[in-house]
Amino acid sequence: MSIPYAEIGPESHLNQIDSTRAIEAENAGALRLIDDFQRRMGRPLRVLHIGNIANNAYNNARIQRKCGIEADVLCYNYYHIMGCPEWEDGALEEGSSALGKDPFKPDWWATSLKGWKRPRWFVQGPSALCIQYLFARNAGWRTTAYLKWLELELAALQDARSGENVGPPAKNVPRRLNFLLRPVSLYRIWLGTFVANGLIGRECQASRFEAWLDRISAAAWLVIARRGPEADVEARAALSTLREDVRQLRARGMQEASSSLVRSLIHRFLTLVALLEQATLKRIPVSKPGCVARSMSEPVTRAKEIETLLDEIRKDPAELDGQSLRYREEYVTEHPRAFEVILPHYDIIQGYAIDGLIPMINGVKNFCCYEHGTLREIPFENNLTGLICRFSFQRAPAVFVTNSDVLPSVERLGLKKDRVFYLPHAFDNQKLQAFREAHPELNPPTGGPVIFFSPSRHHWKRGNSSWLKGNDVIIRAAAEVAREAGNFRLVFVEWGQEVADSKNLIEELGLSELVEWTPTMSKGELWQRYCGSHAVVDQFNVPALGGVGFETMALGVRLISAIDKQQTALFFGEEPPLLAASNVAECAARMREVIQDPLDTRGRGQAASQWMSTFHSAERIVALQCKAYSNLLVGQW
Repeated sequence: MSIPYAEIGPESHLNQIDSTRAIEAENAGALRLIDDFQRRMGRPLRVLHIGNIANNAYNNARIQRKCGIEADVLCYNYYHIMGCPEWEDGALEEGSSALGKDPFKPDWWATSLKGWKRPRWFVQGPSALCIQYLFARNAGWRTTAYLKWLELELAALQDARSGENVGPPAKNVPRRLNFLLRPVSLYRIWLGTFVANGLIGRECQASRFEAWLDRISAAAWLVIARRGPEADVEARAALSTLREDVRQLRARGMQEASSSLVRSLIHRFLTLVALLEQATLKRIPVSKPGCVARSMSEPVTRAKEIETLLDEIRKDPAELDGQSLRYREEYVTEHPRAFEVILPHYDIIQGYAIDGLIPMINGVKNFCCYEHGTLREIPFENNLTGLICRFSFQRAPAVFVTNSDVLPSVERLGLKKDRVFYLPHAFDNQKLQAFREAHPELNPPTGGPVIFFSPSRHHWKRGNSSWLKGNDVIIRAAAEVAREAGNFRLVFVEWGQEVADSKNLIEELGLSELVEWTPTMSKGELWQRYCGSHAVVDQFNVPALGGVGFETMALGVRLISAIDKQQTALFFGEEPPLLAASNVAECAARMREVIQDPLDTRGRGQAASQWMSTFHSAERIVALQCKAYSNLLVGQW
């Protein structure tokens, strides 16, 4: 059993002070990379984070930017509610559980964000559109970047309103998007007229302004037409069809033309623009190249590297399923290629989960693989995802491991120790500290029943073990404690795949009168609940700390959760002072401990907050990443 910070002796206290100072010195040394790079290169260090499950990339980029790193996030083809910055930092109005029925289609326009806006360095949406936006933004094409941002917003809104989430337009949709959503808006009519004038000219006398627009669109037409055999076949075919649509539109007149014809024209025009844009991106070199451009293999060398990798993949002993075998080589070689045009702008590429494949196949040497539960089971599965995960992590020059319980997997995969960095989860402790300081009035009640708050998703019966929370453990433990005394309340958040199963178990064990259910909440609302509870209960399936645990401890609240004491001590440098429990008996014992000391006179919560400031601070997280980056950038700047 670990000794709480508040109960240690003078000698141990001095050891902790020495440990804290050593970590602070190590952090300062690693963070010097940022200033040194800025001074010698005349610009900030640039990092591209690809992938964003559970907002890990967003949180990492956010704290890196605070330290002076120019970090961007590319979150492609993924809209899960916990993979959006609105979930993390949006000032959501209370009762915002109406964000949508499907967590993969959150409707951020169904609630007010109270003026908060998504940062332009976080790019989310269809992969092709994300790539186009980042290219334009990095090239300094402000107008193009703005138009691409509008397309990204529109794509997200349309995705949120698809499927079962279809509903009436919400009052919080901004005017710029409502304008573009109209079937035949004035903008689209103007666009159709503009294209028509540029392609076939006006017969009537035009004003000076109209003539100027004609000349610009006509010039664009000539550029397209003169590309000759260099033009893509698809683009030339789309161009021919577009010309025919324009002729029909002109013959009928804008007033008599059907809306379907106008929509068809606009669709064909946008398709053509996209095709030409893709071809253009291939020919235009990236502006302001970063260190990644210097690290990338030459085309001939890269082709040999890819063929060698494919040969190793073909010889891999894993018995893949039929679908994985059919798409294996196509996915490995084709999927990453589209990203090639933006990678050279950066100095470091950080791929989350299996997205380390993208820089690896593009011949990038300055890349990292980031694990966030990824290595528990995925690399050992006989499917394409498992294969990609295994090969990416084994070949990555640097690997960030963020879960202490996957250390056996690291050893099983044979990852080289000098390439593995133990990294706390992306987390901004300063944000939590500021919240705590701004709300000193938020404290658990001094009288009445003891409150245990469990915000974890209800998922404890079926599915991948990495996703399971073990919610039944706290329910059964509460039933055991309730036999002795009923002076407590258990509060659950009503979300997850198996809420009904939890409710059935609660009723079966006769706990209904002691349990309260609340709707899903914004981060701010959750933090208020944490501070107003005597203890927060997280999960019991994975013996490692997660997001709920970090936030709880940073706020100075007692945490009941499963951890492996030996692994966490090795991982962080010191075991976190929480109330560890991995089964019903241990959980019940921890609940009794809180009930017997409701006001935390032993200082468990304060000890947890101190531990977070030392071992899990934003400064520590960025410093450890800079340590890995320094190794990758040797000789390049």
